[in-house]
Amino acid sequence: MNKKDIKSSKVSGKFKKEKHTFFSKKKVVITGSVIAAGLIGAIVAVRVKNSENSAEQAVYKEETVTYGTLTVGVTESGSITVGTSTQTLDIDISEYTGSTDSFSLGGNTGMMGNSNSQTTSSDSDDDTRVLEVEEIYVSVGQEIAEGDQIAKLTSESVTSIRAELEEDVVSAQNTYDQALAEQESTDLSADSTYSINEMYGSYAQSEYDTTVQTLQDAVDDAQESLDEANETLLEYQEDLEEDQATLKELEALVTNAEYTVNNIDVETAPYAWTDAENIREDAQELYDSCEEEIETLTESISDQETLIQELTIALGQAQEAYEVGVIEAQATYDIHTLYYDNADEIKDVTKAQTALAVEMAADDLEEAKDKLDEFDEYIVDDVIVSGYSGVISEIDIAAGDELYSDSNILVVNDYDQVTITVDVDEDDIDSAQLGAEANVYIETFPDEIYKATVTDVGDATYDSSTATTSYEITVTLEGDDLSELYTGMTSDVTFITTDTADVLYISNRAITRENGVSTVKVKDANGNISTVEVETGFSDGSSVEIKSGLSEGDTVIIESTVN
Repeated sequence: MNKKDIKSSKVSGKFKKEKHTFFSKKKVVITGSVIAAGLIGAIVAVRVKNSENSAEQAVYKEETVTYGTLTVGVTESGSITVGTSTQTLDIDISEYTGSTDSFSLGGNTGMMGNSNSQTTSSDSDDDTRVLEVEEIYVSVGQEIAEGDQIAKLTSESVTSIRAELEEDVVSAQNTYDQALAEQESTDLSADSTYSINEMYGSYAQSEYDTTVQTLQDAVDDAQESLDEANETLLEYQEDLEEDQATLKELEALVTNAEYTVNNIDVETAPYAWTDAENIREDAQELYDSCEEEIETLTESISDQETLIQELTIALGQAQEAYEVGVIEAQATYDIHTLYYDNADEIKDVTKAQTALAVEMAADDLEEAKDKLDEFDEYIVDDVIVSGYSGVISEIDIAAGDELYSDSNILVVNDYDQVTITVDVDEDDIDSAQLGAEANVYIETFPDEIYKATVTDVGDATYDSSTATTSYEITVTLEGDDLSELYTGMTSDVTFITTDTADVLYISNRAITRENGVSTVKVKDANGNISTVEVETGFSDGSSVEIKSGLSEGDTVIIESTVN
């Protein structure tokens, strides 16, 4: 795959991972320090082809086959990304609200000390304060230096904002004075609270004992009522058993009496029958009375069992109330004791809170003054100056625009952050660890090799279609002058692994590859040019090892076309 093929594989501003087709293995080589010596740089001929709108030029260069050292590495393709620095309106012109607006200091603070309510808020983020742009002094592509004028603001908007910032200082001063007055009032209240907490501690034990005893008495009364109800139930049950036994005896007596009556002839023995009938009636009366007694006892037992259930529930409730009440009483005791033991600390904390309110108000006052001072330092004679040096890549404001705090003004290329991101196979990741060195070949500058360092190793990504895992590696270019580079430039990154010494190599651009055959154009001593087949080895996309077909000192021709 040639350079044009690689360029066409760009997807979403990055290059898909591509290997050069002439690589015999994944491992490739990086040109050594002697690569520059191999370039003669003589222009042999120029051919111009005219057309209606353009001219195509074929440029020829001569290069000598060099014998030296190549560095083995792993090469991947990517594109340049030039970092940027964004200048904003780096001053705070928002409306002042302070951080001590809602203090309720002083008054009856109760057992726990003060009941201050503090609302903390920063300067307002509303858009009521704006600066208006009157004129822009710079343009995209222009090189500027730190301190150069960027834009002019309208005098009306500058004067208005400055007046409001002065009002903020006055407001913050008033808040500070109020905080001082409230501190004095609250400190007096803290002393009073101290006395109250001392009093609570003096009767905490007595209050606890009384509460626990009252709860215990309720449990004891419930238990006593339940015990009495159980005793009564037992008596009813014993009486019932006795009556049930008596009823059986009376039933037998009634049966015998009836038998006797039935077996006496009333006509022959009227007096005996009458006595037997009287006995039967008395027995029946006793039987009926016993049945009524049993029925009454049964109802009484049922009522007593219901009562026992109610008393059992009442006892459980009393016991539960005791358990909960003891815990609450203990908690109250502990709190009162805590307040008593920490009366001094509570007083100190209360006073510390008011001191904090004063400190915060003082900070707000200082901040308001600083905002005014920063405004006067940042905007001089209604003009904004550059905070960076570099080439302007973007201007975010125009005449008539309104600026707020942190509004973007312009973007300048940051050549300390020139990076390339490439995908590296899992098998090659050892050569692309953080801090690893790399060589960078940029298509636009074929005669330059840039140095770079790995500055970021991304997470692993698995490609299910190829069953491979790769890592996104970012390298940062090094050098004092990278200003000729632009975002999007095609580049190859070679991660250095080992050195390969004593090999022949030439520029990769001298190689012509077709149908798997590599050839070069060779110029002899008489100026004759012939095509020679060569066997190539390792390459970093800039230089390539020649295994056969050429000798050290041979002159090869490099042809390139420009429009």
